[in-house]
Amino acid sequence: MTHEAELATLERLLDDPSPVVRLAVLSKIKAAGLPGVLWLEALTKDEALATHARILLADLRTPEAAAHSFLAHIRDPHCDLEEACLLLERATDPSLDDDAYSAELDRLAERTRELIAEPLDVRAKCRLLCRVIFGEEGYRGAQESFAIPSSSLLSQVIRSRRGIPISLCLIFLLVARRLGLPVEPVGLPGRFMVGIFRGREPLYIDCYEGGAFRTRAEVQLLL
Repeated sequence: MTHEAELATLERLLDDPSPVVRLAVLSKIKAAGLPGVLWLEALTKDEALATHARILLADLRTPEAAAHSFLAHIRDPHCDLEEACLLLERATDPSLDDDAYSAELDRLAERTRELIAEPLDVRAKCRLLCRVIFGEEGYRGAQESFAIPSSSLLSQVIRSRRGIPISLCLIFLLVARRLGLPVEPVGLPGRFMVGIFRGREPLYIDCYEGGAFRTRAEVQLLL
């Protein structure tokens, strides 16, 4: 029997409560190698089997498997941004929890909701989000540790409150999406910002500079 056929058979045993069965399933998945780990990663999207798949994955994840999962995930042009960040970071830390970011991002979103008094436009809401992230919570550009890998990894940025432009923008974007704010990532030469494209003129949020709002003309001067 091929590994693919064995894995399909094992799917029916993932929720078996017997420790003996669980060990046997784990052994078979290990024998399948990387395809077995990727198969389990896919099952984390199955509502009925997700919990069981995650338990087994805790013993099986490797940097190589994480890298393959990341590459497979980003092939979809509509892939989930937060999951992509998580999968990428798992290439350096396979033990990273599935909810490594969500609690902090949810908390930042909830605090911002407390400050929003409707009706407010997108720009005003973004200013409140900047107040929370860069004011109250003290997220800042990693001036002295720009080249340190931890300044690029979201779990480490959340812990230290210091990050490079793209990691700080990712935190802003992921919280903004929880709030339903229509903002977009903007890659620029030597810079990364968040764009607000509602209204007559675009505005850009420079997360590395504490959430400073910049006009198109100001951004052009920085390039």
